[in-house]
Amino acid sequence: MGKISLVAALLLCLLAFANANTFSVTVAVTEDNIDNPQSCQEQIQSQKLNHCRMYISRSHQHFNDELSMVTDDDHEINQAQEHLQQCCQELRNMDTQCRCPALKKMVMQDCGRQGEEAQRMLGKARYIPRMCNIQPTQCSF
Repeated sequence: MGKISLVAALLLCLLAFANANTFSVTVAVTEDNIDNPQSCQEQIQSQKLNHCRMYISRSHQHFNDELSMVTDDDHEINQAQEHLQQCCQELRNMDTQCRCPALKKMVMQDCGRQGEEAQRMLGKARYIPRMCNIQPTQCSF
């Protein structure tokens, strides 16, 4: 009986020791935003791209398709440049893969353009990342 008690006590000690040295690791795995379109939707909604909208609408009014000036108003030029710089910052605040969809949505939804006008506005928006020197350097929409 003594041997059984000794073995039982020894097993109990081993079990207690094993439980004391056992730990669990919980690893939280987050998906890349490429695989998570919800994250882009949230970024698009939170970054309204107001300065991008202002830049595109002002450049559309004051530049022709070859992007040459048709006005000599320095104030308008300075405002457009300021909007471009702020637009670049808005885009930098977004994940790389969300920038082009955000620009496209902004043009199509917020500007309310259709047909040929929408295509011209999208053409201008396509090159904003290049002008900002950010990735992607050009949107394909």
